[in-house]
Amino acid sequence: MSIFATLPAPWNLIGAGLLMVIILLLIGGFALHPYDGTRLGRMPKRWQLPQSFLLSLFAALVWLTAARGTPLSALGLLAAFGMTCGFLGDLFMADIFHQKNHVLFGMGAFAAGHIFYMLGFREIALHFSLHNLTDYAAALVALWALAGVIWLLMVRSPTGQRTMQYAALVYALFLASMAAYALGLALQRSAFWLLAVGAILFLLSDALIAARLFGGRRFRHMGDVIWAAYIIAQALIVTAVPIALML
Repeated sequence: MSIFATLPAPWNLIGAGLLMVIILLLIGGFALHPYDGTRLGRMPKRWQLPQSFLLSLFAALVWLTAARGTPLSALGLLAAFGMTCGFLGDLFMADIFHQKNHVLFGMGAFAAGHIFYMLGFREIALHFSLHNLTDYAAALVALWALAGVIWLLMVRSPTGQRTMQYAALVYALFLASMAAYALGLALQRSAFWLLAVGAILFLLSDALIAARLFGGRRFRHMGDVIWAAYIIAQALIVTAVPIALML
């Protein structure tokens, strides 16, 4: 069954259309623009930000038309809040508001989004009785270890900003905790593996951002890889709501 079957007509077609436009923007942004060395990629911001905005609309649409009034209403609302925080974080990271510490404001918005996501994961755990602490602990150890290794190899640098590097480590462990929660759900219910993949992709995308900003790491198309991993991650997290509604 398609995830769009959980949305009543015509909202199912509208939801599918929103995701299709996001895919076209993702592909078109890369295919139709020359490489920009300052951004380490081909996709300009004016093609990226609409993708995040449309995902916010999709998350709101799922809650309003499918999740609201069901036992998973809180999950749908929390996912919509989380994605909205993600869009706000994207605006800060793009320096749309011209804040002096726009990166920190962006990290704060994303952190709020992760909290909403974790509260949403709690709704999944409660609704489907996914309470195996061993699975959650194993996922947490594995993803904290992954975050630590990535930080040591890619973010930590003697020539970088030490304060920001350690702040990035704390943030990475926080994000790894969110991803571990999703992985713990997937270990107990296979329907949530895409959710876990999305959360882990989010961790990897943010790790690359920290490596670029605070560790001085760079490679060709780094910006495109960061964005593609991020938007796919957000899409997989948000679509966990209609998946849960199907179960």
